[in-house]
Amino acid sequence: MSAAESWAEGPRSATRERRREGRARRDARLEVAGLVAAVVFVVLASVARALSNGPLSTADETAHLDYAYEVWHGHLPVFERGIQFHPAFGAVPPVQWVSQHPPLFYALLAPVVGPLIDGNHLYIAVIAGRFEDALIAGTTVLATWWAARQVRPGDRVVAVVAALATASTGMLILVGGAIYNDLVNVTFCALAIGLAARALRTGLTTRLVVAAALVGVGGMLSRLVFAVFLLGLVVALFVAPTRAVTARGAWGRRVLAAVVVGVVAALGAGWFYLRNRALTGNVAGSHPAWAAAHLGRHDRTASSVVTDKGFWEQLFAVYRAGLPTTSPLTWVLLLAPLVLAAVVGVVVLVRTLRARGRHHGAAAADAQPAEVAGVVGRPLWGVPAGWWLAAMMVAVVVLTVFLEVRFVMGGGAPNTRYALPLVPVTAIVGAIGLTALGRIAGTVLTVLWSICAVVAYSSAVGLVTPVGPAIALTATRGDYVVSLVVFAFMVVAAVVLRLRRPPAVGVDAGSEPDVHADRGGRPDGA
Repeated sequence: MSAAESWAEGPRSATRERRREGRARRDARLEVAGLVAAVVFVVLASVARALSNGPLSTADETAHLDYAYEVWHGHLPVFERGIQFHPAFGAVPPVQWVSQHPPLFYALLAPVVGPLIDGNHLYIAVIAGRFEDALIAGTTVLATWWAARQVRPGDRVVAVVAALATASTGMLILVGGAIYNDLVNVTFCALAIGLAARALRTGLTTRLVVAAALVGVGGMLSRLVFAVFLLGLVVALFVAPTRAVTARGAWGRRVLAAVVVGVVAALGAGWFYLRNRALTGNVAGSHPAWAAAHLGRHDRTASSVVTDKGFWEQLFAVYRAGLPTTSPLTWVLLLAPLVLAAVVGVVVLVRTLRARGRHHGAAAADAQPAEVAGVVGRPLWGVPAGWWLAAMMVAVVVLTVFLEVRFVMGGGAPNTRYALPLVPVTAIVGAIGLTALGRIAGTVLTVLWSICAVVAYSSAVGLVTPVGPAIALTATRGDYVVSLVVFAFMVVAAVVLRLRRPPAVGVDAGSEPDVHADRGGRPDGA
């Protein structure tokens, strides 16, 4: 290169760098706009559902409200004592049949609903409790977005579409518009996935282990099913890369991190499950004999459960909102993105195996996580972080379904709410499926999916018959219209981002280290 050419190249290089920085800033703004729209939408949608659904319309909701009321008065509920306040409307359970749940959600709800119930403002207490759950639905969307950013760092499109998919989940909106404890648990499940991904991609740090310990305690104080995600998080810490130079040092740090998180969770939440065991004879706090005698529930065989079509339809109809569990729209929303993601996974697997066969493992070395923030080493056995994450997500789905099968075998019902912990998994994987194809195909798929989702959401909002005060119907209609505008904005942000990003198919595609990750962090193990 001549001196003149070298002189001219400098300004051109600076111009390209400024353009790249400008593009990155615009993409970041689009991502934030899409995320904010997703959070606002799910809150508005949940509020619309809250105002258009009869207060205490189920005995479960009454029991959850009573739990919070009892916590407000300084004690935990007991199954046999039943409900401690006396509602003038709604369904009332014969016993306190949610007393087996840990108290975190109810401790958050108690200061809001307790004084209102004491002041004989029961309808306002119900609406206030529902509005708080609507805000918690917003945290669920935020946590799932963050988890997607850890699973696919650098891929803003997947993160925004995962937030969109979570916010559009019909059952999440139904629960966000009622008083149930599920969404606090789902938020912690999403955080556990994100922390596991961060550990596998960036390595163990003190900050990360402390965060994992806090999430472990919070999750176990929300619902027992979080134990599945806690197990996945502990395993991720055990196989994560470390800064240790020797193999013995690496093993020591991994074991220490996993043990610390497990022990802190046991110390922070174990007391409640010991209480369950003392009261009922089992850590789950269930009463199968009472259920058999009063609810007509009886034991079933494993084969009768897993071969029951109704079991699967009821459990996984998470997108149904107000539609029947058998509605084709429900299953298109759930399965179409997952099938696309599965096809992408098979393609990646075939490509990886062929590359390893041709290059005798050279390509495999390129797939390993690079050094990030000073972390030395790779996940255990040299397996790429993306494959560990895929295995973890499959494992939590299988274990959650196994627990639900066991629950139904013991006489329980396959309530759709019980599949909500898997929503962060299906949203992230589904977002990968929707956006993995070409720009036009990915955009069209995302738009079509969103149209189906808003149709399902609309089925859950009552816009004709007033429920409660007349002003509630007016508020519902206004809220619904605004939610549609926000939904459209959310979809536009996701689509524009998708059109600005080329396709990236691969288990670790879009997974370059985030330059903002662990800024100032110290990867010194546990």
